[in-house]
Amino acid sequence: MNSIHKLTRKAALAVGAAAILSLPLKSQAADGWLVDFEKAKAQAAKEGKSILMEFTGSDWCPPCIQLEKNVLSQEAFKTGAPKNFILLKLDSPRDKSKQTPEEIEQYKVLSKQYAVQGVPTIFLTDAKGKPYWQTVGYSGDPADKYVANLNAQLATLAKRDAAFAKAEKAKGAEKAKHLAEGLSLVSNELALNTYSDEVAEIIKLDADNKAGLKAKFEGLKNSVEFKSELEAAMRSGGADPKGVLAAIDKLIDEKKPTGEALQEALFYKGSIYFRDDKAKAKAALLEAQKLAPNSDTGQRINDILDRFFKEE
Repeated sequence: MNSIHKLTRKAALAVGAAAILSLPLKSQAADGWLVDFEKAKAQAAKEGKSILMEFTGSDWCPPCIQLEKNVLSQEAFKTGAPKNFILLKLDSPRDKSKQTPEEIEQYKVLSKQYAVQGVPTIFLTDAKGKPYWQTVGYSGDPADKYVANLNAQLATLAKRDAAFAKAEKAKGAEKAKHLAEGLSLVSNELALNTYSDEVAEIIKLDADNKAGLKAKFEGLKNSVEFKSELEAAMRSGGADPKGVLAAIDKLIDEKKPTGEALQEALFYKGSIYFRDDKAKAKAALLEAQKLAPNSDTGQRINDILDRFFKEE
């Protein structure tokens, strides 16, 4: 697997996002790709197709360049993918001379909205831009296999739609359960950012928390907000590791996070300690792992412990 280039992640959307996305953009990129999100949604609705959104760094990101060379520029993709998908390229190149200011700003807005953490990231969404599948990086698959995998994900859309259809016919907690089933197909942060209406309805329908969904989704909201504050705290600490650690400790003391949110903070502390104090790093990572061993961060911690602390 090629390495994934990290991008800054923030959970909150930029103020004025809707206004930015309504500004005129050139609509067409090369080989049938659109670059205007609104036009892609309109075309998808007209043709009854999904949208394939590629977030890329076309002139600096090695896996992006390999994906373009081995898949996106190949005939198998150019003829196969458009049968079911409207193609939308969202590029953040170093050389922005060929992009309009609106296109550049659109990338900033959408990368936040879709919680993009690295490129290349591919999303499959419905005609309204609601995502139902994503993949990060490039595995090395040839174009024909890549297209076949994309087409297979249409079954995920069908599952989501089936769950939402059941929700339409249900009431109360039962409706909330079906909505939650549909949202389970995407990541928590993506659900909060792109299915906000559904999340709000789930919380409202399970107001007494008898189904456990109100607590779950309110907890997810708090977790995402904490992660955003955590990133801000880390930036406020500057380049001094002690300053960053102090900022993280202050945030933990003020917000008193639990579960995956606290796990994330302790993981960052462990990463900082790792440079100079392996014992403290291991202690922080072990404490973090216990909080949510099966989470994505928990799995990353397992890998780190096995790789760097196995002999201790």
